[in-house]
Amino acid sequence: MSGNGIAKVQHYVPQFLLRKFGNGKKDQLHVFDKQTGRTFVTNARNVASESRFYDFQLGEVNATIEPSLSKLEANTKPLFERMLELDSVDVLNPTEKMEVCAFFAVQFTRTRNFRERWRALPEMLGEKLKSMTRSLEDLESISEYITASDENEVKIQSARMMATAPRDFGAHFANKTWHLLSTTRKVPFFISDNPLTLQNMNDMKPYGNLGLAVQGIEIYFPLSSTRALAMWCPSHQENILRTDEQLRLLRVAAPHLVESQIKDPGGIDALARALESHKPIPYSAENVLNFNSLQVANAERYVFSSLDDFALPRKMIAAHPSLRTGPRMKVG
Repeated sequence: MSGNGIAKVQHYVPQFLLRKFGNGKKDQLHVFDKQTGRTFVTNARNVASESRFYDFQLGEVNATIEPSLSKLEANTKPLFERMLELDSVDVLNPTEKMEVCAFFAVQFTRTRNFRERWRALPEMLGEKLKSMTRSLEDLESISEYITASDENEVKIQSARMMATAPRDFGAHFANKTWHLLSTTRKVPFFISDNPLTLQNMNDMKPYGNLGLAVQGIEIYFPLSSTRALAMWCPSHQENILRTDEQLRLLRVAAPHLVESQIKDPGGIDALARALESHKPIPYSAENVLNFNSLQVANAERYVFSSLDDFALPRKMIAAHPSLRTGPRMKVG
């Protein structure tokens, strides 16, 4: 802690979340480093953090957003703990849910990965413009767009994004259907240094299909080694319940076709009942594998687990070496 009471080591994944993935011994986490392939064990306070990560200079003034982030974490920590204790997302009133949405909006913009993607954008745009220039004069006219911003400027831009994130992104989390996901300690959920992940099974070529407001989007966030939050486009729940109703009718009209033609009808039933009852959705080992693969792919560098089993990230990186870093923006 510095003399002004502001922490020098500043986390981009809150410690209260990381502790939920420890093995119970002084908040010890198993860590996998995507860049080096190294694994080690350390305390939650030592990971997903950097010295003075949220401090920056505004002219001659030293500024920081760390106190605002600490306040947001303090406000939302008991809300996350209540969801876990009562095993339900329905324990939040509308005001509390919007507080959690604000947390997610800020989390979306506060990580090292977000900063690296933002830093690289001007250079990527510059390279694209360079490929389109026809003369030295044209090149000089775009030179200001080719150089990436320095560290302090990136910090300022990131702080601005975080300040407006609840307004800009909060509603996108609020208008999804929320469901708890459950697994066991033997097959735990991972968490990474960039834990808010997106997935979409809809093919929207030539447009991208990953965005908070995109039709069919699935947003996932790990809450503990055995619980996670799914925030789905409402179309998913509608489709699941419609499919379940059609399955019920088929059981009456042609029961012999159910087992022979429908893949995992029991799983469809269980999922529909969980959605209707608002109870946690039990995840199979295959489902957990998919969830954890999103954490691995999204991580800027580090993946954390309650168990010392990182066969999945090793396999993924061996097949796709580009996963040694987190995702980057692409300019078409």
